[in-house]
Formats: sequence, C-alpha cells, structure tokens
Amino acid sequence: MSAVPSSLPGHDPQIAALRVPPHSIEAEQAVLGGLLLDNTAFDRVADVVREEDFYRHDHRLIWRQISRLIERAQPADVVTVYEALQTAGKAEEAGGLAYLNSLAQETPSAANIRRYGEIVRDRSILRKLISTSDEISTSALNPQGKDTRQLLDEAESKVFQISEDGARGQAGFQPLPDLLGKVVQRIDELYNLNNPNDVTGVPTGYVDLDRMTSGLQPGDLVIVAGRPAMGKTSLALNIAEHVAVDQGLPVAVFSMEMGATQLAMRMVCSVGRLDQQRLRTGRLLDDDWPRLTSAIQKMQDAQLFIDETPALNALELRARARRLSRQCGKLGLIVVDYLQLMSATSTGENRATEISEISRALKALAKELDCPVIALSQLNRSLEQRPNKRPVMSDLRECVTGDTLVTLGDGRRIPIASLVGTEPEVLAMDASQKIVAARSDRVWPVGRRAIVRLSLASGRVLRATSEHRVFTDKGWQRLSRIGTEDRVAMARSALADSKGLLDDETLRTWAQSDLFWDRVVAIEPDGDEEVFDLTVPGPASWLADGIVSHNSGAIEQDADVIVFIYRDEVYNPDSADKGVAEVIVGKQRNGPIGTVRLTFVGQYTRFENFTTGA
Repeated sequence: MSAVPSSLPGHDPQIAALRVPPHSIEAEQAVLGGLLLDNTAFDRVADVVREEDFYRHDHRLIWRQISRLIERAQPADVVTVYEALQTAGKAEEAGGLAYLNSLAQETPSAANIRRYGEIVRDRSILRKLISTSDEISTSALNPQGKDTRQLLDEAESKVFQISEDGARGQAGFQPLPDLLGKVVQRIDELYNLNNPNDVTGVPTGYVDLDRMTSGLQPGDLVIVAGRPAMGKTSLALNIAEHVAVDQGLPVAVFSMEMGATQLAMRMVCSVGRLDQQRLRTGRLLDDDWPRLTSAIQKMQDAQLFIDETPALNALELRARARRLSRQCGKLGLIVVDYLQLMSATSTGENRATEISEISRALKALAKELDCPVIALSQLNRSLEQRPNKRPVMSDLRECVTGDTLVTLGDGRRIPIASLVGTEPEVLAMDASQKIVAARSDRVWPVGRRAIVRLSLASGRVLRATSEHRVFTDKGWQRLSRIGTEDRVAMARSALADSKGLLDDETLRTWAQSDLFWDRVVAIEPDGDEEVFDLTVPGPASWLADGIVSHNSGAIEQDADVIVFIYRDEVYNPDSADKGVAEVIVGKQRNGPIGTVRLTFVGQYTRFENFTTGA
C-alpha cells in the first residue's frame, strides 16, 4: 500500500501518531452476530471469551445480555436481547435495535465463531500486556520505597497473571483411548519399579503414613491442619528434611510465620537430635558437638530452599516456585506455612473468599509443577469446646440443621436434609452481590454438633454451628462474631411475605437491591443436633431460608489429602499417651482414611516412627 501523503486535506500527523490499543471490531461483531443467529454456538465460545475481553463498551453490554439469556435457557435473538437491554436501561448505550439488527444481518454464519472469539481474546491479552507494561514502567520510575527485588516479583506476578488468563480455552477434552495408553504406561512403570515397598510418590519418612498414602503424590495438595502447639510446622519440616536430605530432592519452603534462620535451627535440632533449648542458648554439652557437626555436614548438600517473605499472595508464591523449579530441574516438594497467613491476589469482599482463592491457587500450583504441595492450616478453637478434642472433617466446615430450607433455582424451598446425595440448582450470591442460580456439587450429613439460633427482625431464624458464616453489613461473619443490631443479608425475593414486619426506613431503602439487610434481634445457644453441609463452586454461597450463607468447603474441596494432628498431652498433661501423636488422615481422594501414630520428641522438635512401648 502507498503511504498517505501528509498534504492530504484533513490529515493530522499528531492524530495519526496516536497509538490505538489492539482490537478487532470486526471479530467482536462476528462473535455477537453469530450468537444472535445461532444460540448453540455459545458453547463453542463461552470458554474463550469473557465480557471484559470486548474492546467496545456497547459490545460488552450486548454480550452480557446474550450470555445471561442463554444461561437461563431462553432464546437470544435481536428482539429478546433488545428487550433485555431495555429492562437493564442500557438499550441506547448498546446502539439500539438498529445496531443489533445490523449485527445479525451482516454476519453470514456462526461456523467460525470460535476463531473469531480467539481473535477477540488475543487482542484483549495484548491490551492487558500494554496496560501492565505501563504499570511496571510507572513502578520502576517511582518505586515508592520498594526495593528492586520486590518490584521484579510484582512485575513477574502481573505478567504471569496475563499468561494465566491467556491459557483459558486451550485445554479441552482428552479422548479415553489416549488416557488409557497413559494409564497402561504408568502401571508398567510401577510394575517394573525396583522398589520393595508400596510407595509410589515422594516418601514422607514415616512408614505407617507412607503405607496408607503410598507417599505424597505429584500434583496433590496436602492440607496439614491442627490447633496451635500440636506440631504442624514440625511435622511438615520433618517431611521436608527427609525429602531433601535422605531422598536428595529439591524442596521449597515458604515460611510466613517463622524466619529462615529459625527454621534452619529447628532442622539442625531434628537432624542432629540436639536439645533445642541448649542449642538456642549455646549451652551445648560435650556430646552435642559431634552431633552438631554431623547434622550440618549431612544437611550441607541438601537442596532445601526457604523463603521467609511474609504475606505472599498466590501469584507471587507461584512465580517464585516456578523460578526455583526451572533452576533445580523439578521440585520434589513445596511446603507453605501457613495458608491463613497468605494474602489474596485481589481484594475480596471477605477473608473466606480469599482463602478459597488461595487454596485453589495452591492446587493449581501442585498440578502445574507436578509435585506435592503441603499447606499448613490453623483450625479454629471451637473444637476445644467439646469433650473429644480430636479434629474431624467438620472442623473445616460450617453446618446447618436438617430443617434449614435451601432456596432452589426455581424458587422452591426444600429442607437441606431432603437434598442429601443430590446436586441441586440453588440460588446464590455472586461477587457483585446479585442473586444468581448456581449448581451445588454436594449435600451431605456431617454429624451431631452444638448449634446456635440466629433470630432476625423479619421473623426468619437460622440454626447452625457457631462457625457458620453469613453475609453481613461488615462482610462475611461467623455466627459467633455477630451481635444484636447487626445487619444480615437476605435475598429480597425471600422477604415478599415479611415486609410488614420491617420497621426501619433504611432497611426498606436497601431492599431496592437484590439484597435485603435484616436486623439481628437475638443469637443464643440452641442445644445439639445433627447438622448438614452444602457446597456451591463458583459463587461459594447459597440461601439458607433466604439468608445469604457461605459455601464452607473450599479447602476441603481443593485438597487431595487432609491430615489432622492431635497430641493428647497438649490438653491433658498427665495423659497416658504422653509423647504420642495421632496423625489422622481425614480425607484421601485416592486412598483409605484412618489414624497413624507417631512418636513426638519435643526437645528435638521431631516426629519419629511409632514403636510399641516407645
């Protein structure tokens, strides 16, 4: 093509020099037009394109209404989309009926809609890359007290996030014959493995635990949970020592609670069987020096790396783990101490949602690097209120009584006990605080627990465990943290029969949204009763008799193995099981559950294999 002469009338060199962000109006129009012609094409493009990928604002508005209609199994054509835009008050912003009609008429077919969607996504990624580059440049020009290493970590995390977004839609179905070939190959490898035991993963060093789990499997997220002083960190470090020192595999430890030097000292105590107090004070005995020298020599060549950066978010941790993995070839184990001390990548409306994001990210990290990830988790103190203080799976959950009414997608309200074993469509609250339909993936009984009774001004009542979370004017709160006069969110539709009971003008004003903010009038203990739980991937919430309740099973859903630690001597100093630790395997996705006994040697901060009479 010939260059445009600068002398042409109306040509402005300054305007021509402006950089226009990458986009393809034609591809965006082809996607929208294709969907208006053929709603079934949505399945071919929904995993590729999101609303924010569209460059033009009017195209985002149109995509939003088309996707909402199709998700509700309603037809999305020129007329219905225009009607939906009118209802939302966005018809004129989207170009009106004439523009919708032109989209449908000028698109020949939806045959190539996936390729059009990929073009829209690719242009969106380029725009994000430009925006991120500008942010990185701004940070470099104005560090605001941050050191160079921190700036580099933040830059890498931002670029990695773009890479993550760009990868969506690339993974898909794998045919069963291909998978069967991989299964046979794996079985053949295990059969011919020169290994006299049944450990097929990374050994922990504990015979009974390895027998139950077959070792820590690559790609697994392992949660080690317990109350303070039970020895979570000691057990994780002992496993890390074994993997690095005895197995010779690289290990990454992210310690957000203790400093790297402290951890190194604890490992020296454990490996050398040295009294921790004497080592900390320097009061070593003559017999200690040879053990100290031997321990340091043994650990000298170990590939164990400790990152003591506090409050890492999932992206930063993932970026550092990937870097170390490239440096070492492949990691044998990653340890995160501990999950609740990590920060979220994006600011959520509550800490519970952030923890869900973090646990999902750690599971994704395990799969990506094909190595086990051990994440420590702190249990809340509610278990200490019962006679048997051994942790159970329900300590990771919050539950409701069997008569609690679950609001289904079609508006019916069914007792949760009647839904056990099903996967119902329920109403939930999304991130924008809108009430939406979502699919529950599990409803199940948990057992008998102490419950509390939450009473609201509307007359609604929720009976649940004290750790059950509901959405309030202060964000997600456990029932144990809620007081009278606090406001609890309810679905406005659920209060159609209760509005006469409301005596607050502010409450009636708030009721114009999807949420209705009801006032707490009482919260009190209400005995013991069998309780149930329900999980909803995505929105991570559901309506308990109209009250917005949190989906409690995020950590449990993401984890492949959940291990609890219990030492009776922590609660009973004169216990007959002094020095004995119970490692309770509460969940194992691909194996049995049960309890393994270990010996805990406190002065060495070390767990050892249990022997009768130890």
